[in-house]
Amino acid sequence: MKDRFTISTTNNLENCTIKQYIDVICSNIVVGTNIFSDFAASFSDFFGGKSDSYRRKLEYIYNESLKELKNKAIKVGANAIIGFKVDFDEISGKDKSMFMVSVSGTACKVEYSSNFNGEIKADTVSQADLDKELKKRFISKRLKEQARIKEDWAQFLIENPEDSIAQELTASYVKYMSESDEDAAKMVENILRTYPKYMMVPMVYNLLPDVSKKELLIALIEKCNLFDASSILNICKDDIHEGIKYLSAKSDYYDVQEIKLMKEICDIYDHLPDTGKIERVKSGVFSKKEEDKFICEHGHKNPLDSRFCSSCQVDIKGISRNEAAVMDAFKEKVEVLSEMISR
Repeated sequence: MKDRFTISTTNNLENCTIKQYIDVICSNIVVGTNIFSDFAASFSDFFGGKSDSYRRKLEYIYNESLKELKNKAIKVGANAIIGFKVDFDEISGKDKSMFMVSVSGTACKVEYSSNFNGEIKADTVSQADLDKELKKRFISKRLKEQARIKEDWAQFLIENPEDSIAQELTASYVKYMSESDEDAAKMVENILRTYPKYMMVPMVYNLLPDVSKKELLIALIEKCNLFDASSILNICKDDIHEGIKYLSAKSDYYDVQEIKLMKEICDIYDHLPDTGKIERVKSGVFSKKEEDKFICEHGHKNPLDSRFCSSCQVDIKGISRNEAAVMDAFKEKVEVLSEMISR
């Protein structure tokens, strides 16, 4: 029952008790009408072979909106959405036209009874569904065999996500990027964007110890907004230099617990031990006058007011100039988030 999530167009759920109405949530997906640009030219074929491709495009846009709505609900602690509504609109202006799908509903916490069963069993299977399942299994098998991704496979998996190969796809992304196969990497990245964050985050961070080129996986974390304070905090505890590499990544949402963990990361940084020192030394070779100098971890002497060593660009805690810039931006983000969450 713990992982159950239900979306309903009604205002209640049969055999369930609504414990808390959390908030009204919505999601919008806007796309250019160019995805339907050949509609007029193919109008005569619309009810024939072409209709299925348009249907799949509409289904994809709708599913993306629904997925984002569900992720929003999970982030605010809901396990159900009631009063679900969907609208299709066209936005026009300045000789441009866009197509928008809007979905909305009320996020709530419900208690599922033992009699609740959200599964619907069909007595028949269509040929279309059979073909889709066979193709899904074929692509999954080939990708597990490390076959190079094909464009039509990528499009199919975007429209029909397959959870069982998410890890293989992530490993493939790293492989393609390391081989400078950017086209294949981009196709895989687009597929991975369709997976929910609550599934992607633990999988990606668990892969880190086994990946030789971590910077490629870090790039994926940044591109897909997979920032996870808990995972990064653990990395910072072991190695602050390694942890800072992840701090430029973003998340779609930040809650109170996430911000608390982000503050802990800042606290680790603020209490790092000094690797350099302040020492009173002669101001020159032929001078007897002494003055305080900042001496970095590599022994270079610098004026006392220098934050970074002029030779190796590290501060008194051994943090490089680039690392400090990332950390300063992160601390500002945490400060702003703390103010916003307390309003």
